[in-house]
Amino acid sequence: MTKTLLIFACSLVFAFCVLEAKAQSYRVENTGIFIPQKKKVLLLAKGQSSNKIILFQTHLRVNTDGSPRSYHPSDLYADQNLALNNICNGVSVKKTGSTENLCLKKGHFAEAVEAFRSFQNSNYLKQPDGYKITWANVFAARKVNNREIPCIFQSGDYKGYFGSLTRQKNGLTNDKGECEINDQLNAEKIPTLVLAGGRNILTAFGAEVGDLLVAYNPRTQIYVAAIIGDTGPPDNLGEGSIALGLKLRGRSEIPKNYAELKRLSIENTQVLVAIIQGSNTYSVSKPFTVINIEDRVMMWQRQFGFSTPESFVAMMRSFSKQL
Repeated sequence: MTKTLLIFACSLVFAFCVLEAKAQSYRVENTGIFIPQKKKVLLLAKGQSSNKIILFQTHLRVNTDGSPRSYHPSDLYADQNLALNNICNGVSVKKTGSTENLCLKKGHFAEAVEAFRSFQNSNYLKQPDGYKITWANVFAARKVNNREIPCIFQSGDYKGYFGSLTRQKNGLTNDKGECEINDQLNAEKIPTLVLAGGRNILTAFGAEVGDLLVAYNPRTQIYVAAIIGDTGPPDNLGEGSIALGLKLRGRSEIPKNYAELKRLSIENTQVLVAIIQGSNTYSVSKPFTVINIEDRVMMWQRQFGFSTPESFVAMMRSFSKQL
């Protein structure tokens, strides 16, 4: 090797080491507790940089919103091999004058489902006496006689299913499809995380819908680039799409029913999650795909000193004992 090449090689090694040193220089700037589940959350920072990371670990439930197979009018309990999810995961049912969701109240699940069935039997035009049903946060809507009712696919592969929404959209202005199916982040295809609803430590640390993240399953040693695609119940820190659950388990087969869906939940280990704060505006590419989400995460990692995705995961793992 010539002296010039040797100097060049040494320069590359030095530059690589500087980048890795910067990547490993993250520190804990703040800590907090996700109160409903008593889980610790770290806010990591590097020097005076505004590029921060929100880190926590959690069991991971499975969310189906955005999948056109989520909910079906003829399978409200999701036990007929039609719907992937029961109707109570898509609506709230409250007694008139109460703030308590019967879907989440022990011993009142069937009451909530049957109240929705009564609403359904009125062609969604009359709330059952004594109940208040909220559905528009999860179901797409269509207008009938100047009133909005849940949109049900009238044709195609998903005929008969409710159209299911996600908070994050693909930003389409044309060709949104029936029940706006094309504008949603399909839970069967896009790895997404559901942000706990309401005010909590994650939102206090700056987490927002659209932020990029990395999830790591220590049992399989698989990491996945994902995006916050929705908001959900305020009591649960960990909920991810079907695609995220499959990828973290190293599987590819889509569940066919609710029983199979529940088996995708990761309960035997704590999934490590690193949300990149403020990344919902970072090099945005729409419509969202697995590839452009991965590309954006890798671009951010390289820009901020991580030579490989594995080095980012190593940084995440280095803080796990503090969680």
